[in-house]
Amino acid sequence: MEKRRKKEEMKKTAGWKQVLALIFILVPASWPGEPVRAAAGTSIISQAPEEATADWNQMTEWLDNAAGNGRGENVPFAVGDTFTVPADILGRLAGKNATLVLYTDSNVTFTVSGVDVRQTDVPVCVTLSDEELLPAEALQQICGARIVRQFQMAERDEYPCLVNAHLSLGAENSGKNAVLYSCDEAAGRMKQEGIYRINESGSAMFGLKRGGVYAAVIMESYTVMPGDMLSRIAVKKGISLQALTAANPQIADPDRIHVGQILNIPGV
Repeated sequence: MEKRRKKEEMKKTAGWKQVLALIFILVPASWPGEPVRAAAGTSIISQAPEEATADWNQMTEWLDNAAGNGRGENVPFAVGDTFTVPADILGRLAGKNATLVLYTDSNVTFTVSGVDVRQTDVPVCVTLSDEELLPAEALQQICGARIVRQFQMAERDEYPCLVNAHLSLGAENSGKNAVLYSCDEAAGRMKQEGIYRINESGSAMFGLKRGGVYAAVIMESYTVMPGDMLSRIAVKKGISLQALTAANPQIADPDRIHVGQILNIPGV
């Protein structure tokens, strides 16, 4: 009796497996009109994929679907080099497990994740430009650095969310550091916003909290060792003390650095 009962259960299980297999074959991976779901850890590419839409109505529909299903989908939207994400779009995205991916014409991609949207009454305005945006006195502060991109975020106030800028910096720079600077236009000074590692594909993601004029530069890094001084590090790296100091505006007092501190080395 026991053997017969187990045999019947095995038949039922096999039947359900066949039904599930048939459902898996018939149901598409994504429904028509849905946004593209990116696998975990997938890098954002700099050029818009074929499925990216340039239609606001289509994007809004995709965004609502992505926000509703909570599967962490990317909503690809093709924009120009000057664009605004209205406050109502941020409202649809706020608190949701979805990401709006904004592809520009200049191989710079911006992303806004729903979990990063804090308020929905301020738009996000972006203006990209290949022109020299930084004043000469500000450029002198990062002399020796190879500037790979300058871009301007038109809205100068703090954004209602974190805006990530994805830049393609070349596979030959993989493993190097991309340092993001912002410019205090009134004072003509550069401020280091963060250091980002360039991944194997040659791209880096920069987190932006407010609008302004930004410069992304490529530099090597150096970790301060016991007994180090800026002058000794400059000699070791074959650069001037002035260039080393200028490349590290985050150092308030050049005579006081500490072990483990990471410095930018210009001239790579």
